[in-house]
Amino acid sequence: MIQYRLSQKFPHDSFLQVEIRLKSSNPTFEMKLPNWRPGRYQLGNFSKYLRNFQAFDHNGEAIDFSKTNKNTWRINCPENQCIIRYEIYTSIIDGGSTYVDEEHWYLNFINCMLYEPNEMHRSHEIELSIPGDWEIACSLERNGKKLLAKSFYELVDSPLLAGKNLQHLQYKVNDINFHLWFRGKVDLNNKEQIITDFEKFTALQIDTMGAFESTDYHFLFQIPDEKAYHGVEHLNSTCIVLGPSKEFNSEAFYNNFLGISSHELFHYWNIIRIRPKEMYPYNFETENYFSTGYVAEGVTTYYGDLFLVRSGVKDLDWYLTEINLLFKRHFENYGRFNASVAESSWDLWLDGYEAGIPHRKVSIYVKGALIALILDLRIILESKGEKSLDDVMRKLWNDFYTKDQGYSPEDYLRTAEEIIGHDLTAYSKLYIEGCEPLEKELQELLNQFGFKMELKSNENLLAHHFGFKSNEGKIISIAPDSPAEKTLRIGDEIISIDNQKFEEIDEEVFLLQDKTEYRIQFFRNNLQKEVRINSGNDNYYSRYIIKENDSITEKESLMRTKWLNV
Repeated sequence: MIQYRLSQKFPHDSFLQVEIRLKSSNPTFEMKLPNWRPGRYQLGNFSKYLRNFQAFDHNGEAIDFSKTNKNTWRINCPENQCIIRYEIYTSIIDGGSTYVDEEHWYLNFINCMLYEPNEMHRSHEIELSIPGDWEIACSLERNGKKLLAKSFYELVDSPLLAGKNLQHLQYKVNDINFHLWFRGKVDLNNKEQIITDFEKFTALQIDTMGAFESTDYHFLFQIPDEKAYHGVEHLNSTCIVLGPSKEFNSEAFYNNFLGISSHELFHYWNIIRIRPKEMYPYNFETENYFSTGYVAEGVTTYYGDLFLVRSGVKDLDWYLTEINLLFKRHFENYGRFNASVAESSWDLWLDGYEAGIPHRKVSIYVKGALIALILDLRIILESKGEKSLDDVMRKLWNDFYTKDQGYSPEDYLRTAEEIIGHDLTAYSKLYIEGCEPLEKELQELLNQFGFKMELKSNENLLAHHFGFKSNEGKIISIAPDSPAEKTLRIGDEIISIDNQKFEEIDEEVFLLQDKTEYRIQFFRNNLQKEVRINSGNDNYYSRYIIKENDSITEKESLMRTKWLNV
């Protein structure tokens, strides 16, 4: 067993003190700190937060060690038993961080626990040096202030929230205990509604997937004062950071609260257990490149909202609003013409969490959800409502997870083909590997469920006519082949349009009908410039929206019920 003891030198301190006691099978061995964490397709290089590394034998005498790369220490311990000590700096709270202070501990063990590569399947014990009146929220087996993980994989997939003032709600589905832990200034005056809604979408997810292996599941909510939206899935829990706390009881906040919770719970099956072969098992050393982000995150994004409407937690109007948000994000992104969703998945490790260069890629979450929608509607229609994407996900569970293996892109497509009953090569070539526009396919499918799609112009008339978007006067996006592309560039700071100060222009109502040419004054590299720009005839940054048809046939109503349960 590898034993860890966690403490603070001072209760208010930003450093977490870590002590490890272990007996290695070799006198010379390596200890590593992970370079990335599951749920974030980007290197974290957590060693940059570690200082004061020390190594001792079991008598407390210093022993030799050397650092061999950015996250690896080679230790020489002739007697095999050794003690390792170091400190981890904590300063931020997000879905995958570690943070300690005098009020609470928030630990994602992945970014603060060294491991011995050859001993990852040994049991790991963690002793917490925390006040006796603190509550501990964690999915690991616990005895007082000691936690036990069966392996390093279980340890780093089981985050912890501990503190004195945690609020706790519980509900049960199929004899499975679900826990909601809250830290922050949260007034749970609607706790009955929270429990009712969570019970509904949880029960439907379990019923849909047909299996849930755990006896307990924990939602760990950090509700900070500032704006935040971030969730990370784990083996038997999820960490969700959502703010600001003052808006907790608003309708918009509550909708986000339900949406992100439903999304993260579905990850219990999809990505935690139904996992790409490239991550089976996880390699904590380097990038885990994979092209199936459209399954791991796209399908999950699609289902997160879908389960809320199917379970009756939210109504049809709400769901159409959520689809329209996906449409807006997809159709206003010209990167959809330049990179496939498979390519964009691979490049998550490059710039997946950054704006990146203009129009380079698509979102695996957004386009992934839309192509999941296309596949789901196709299966429902072609099976006359007897099958759906649900069957694909259940088959992935049975054919891959239960057989202890990951899936490939070919496996996913073949599984979908077995459910729909015919070849899907064209679907893959067009929408997964290619950049074929989605709107025609979506229109044809949605019409058979009693919905229509309409093209909607961008409300910002400068974006609509000139083809540029700005933030506080600085240009942040330019549409390809637009008037703006011919004269302006990203980063230009608009001063005025036809001598009207830019900050005084209401971009929502700026009228352009009386003329076609305008003078734009701006700064570029601290130099004032002026260009003449023509308003374009094209509809830049337009998007499609979904609406209900004015009338609906009996067949369309039946298909809609099969899809949405409404």
